[in-house]
Amino acid sequence: MTASSTPVHFRLHNHQIMKPTIRHKSLPFQGALITAALLATFSVSEAKSKIADLDGDGVANLVDPDVDGDGILNGQDRNVDGGIAVSGPFQGKYVGDRLENDSPSEKDIDADGLKDDSDVELDIDGDGLKDDSADETDIDGDGRADDSDSEVDIDGDGRLDNAKNEKDIDGDGLTDDDSDEVDIDGDGSLDDDSDEADIDGDGLDDDSTDELDIDGDELLDESLAEHDIDGDGLLDEDSAEHDVDGDGEDNGVDNDMDGDGHDNEVDDDDDGDGTGDVKDSDNGNHGGHGDD
Repeated sequence: MTASSTPVHFRLHNHQIMKPTIRHKSLPFQGALITAALLATFSVSEAKSKIADLDGDGVANLVDPDVDGDGILNGQDRNVDGGIAVSGPFQGKYVGDRLENDSPSEKDIDADGLKDDSDVELDIDGDGLKDDSADETDIDGDGRADDSDSEVDIDGDGRLDNAKNEKDIDGDGLTDDDSDEVDIDGDGSLDDDSDEADIDGDGLDDDSTDELDIDGDELLDESLAEHDIDGDGLLDEDSAEHDVDGDGEDNGVDNDMDGDGHDNEVDDDDDGDGTGDVKDSDNGNHGGHGDD
């Protein structure tokens, strides 16, 4: 049997083994079957993200280490989804957009069909590192380290880290006030780590008098509704909470225990547990808190 008379089902089977996500213009029947299978498994938007292939190299953007085919790996590319392709069907041509990763207008850095602020987008810059991985030091791939003072939009979603409508600073799908969120700014340092000096990554040290919302959850540190000032998952009144404001200083020696900008001597609620010092019957027994 010659190659030209090879049954379609055999060629399709072989094609799928080699490149399960490829779209081939010369094999519309195969492409239709693959697309139909994807649509049957995922929602329309999810299926599109799985088969989108910006540079036409046969590797879906979702798993392509070089989305635009410009020869620069996504993790080092300041415009992941835009550049001149150096190989493939679009060689020598510009493909994609002209928006840098840190542009407020860039809503899908790696062109995988998942918006950067989506709960299901777990690798914003498409570098193969999950956004909540300790090895991921530049979540949005803009060239600025997540723990850098100059990085004001860690997840590159167009919302500043200290903006009121920024609910998920590091874009890992966990809201900043979620008890399971143990690294709010995604810089690899746990929120209750003594070395973590800027929990929400807004450029203000946690013990700065200008830092009024340490964990970036939109609740002021001095608010009666704020029960976990440093966002480490331990309630401020918990006996195991020895550093209420997460500034690395134990409650017993911290002059501003709750990090609200008021020294303990003039603060009506030293430990920020919502109970005024005079009325607080605990009288300083909460993990070394100082209500007296």
